[in-house]
Amino acid sequence: MAFLSPLMAVLALVAGIFILLKPRLLNYIVAIYLIVVGVLGLIGPGGTIAAVLALVAGIIILVAPGFLNFAVAIYLIVVGVLGLIGAGLSVTALLALIAGILILVMPRLLNYIVAIYLILVGIVGLIAFF
Repeated sequence: MAFLSPLMAVLALVAGIFILLKPRLLNYIVAIYLIVVGVLGLIGPGGTIAAVLALVAGIIILVAPGFLNFAVAIYLIVVGVLGLIGAGLSVTALLALIAGILILVMPRLLNYIVAIYLILVGIVGLIAFF
């Protein structure tokens, strides 16, 4: 399952770029991204808590789009904390934690925060793969 890391990095990069190009589709892009990440996380080795959390957040966003800010912020904060606890000081975990907090503090910048987070995670993931 070594193909999952670069696949998830490319997925994050593409989702981040789509959010910048089509901000009106933010709910759908984020929901689909989280659901795909959740499914890929469940079929890959380990990471089941984050995968289940991604699935739940994605479904919540599809069913109740008004909770987008909170669902994304909570997902990012929990994933960031779990990443920092499990892997020590990792760039992606730190990015997730910062992005989640920024969404709670500055919800008007949700599109930009999510897009920049996904693009950075995609770039870091691709750099780590190569």
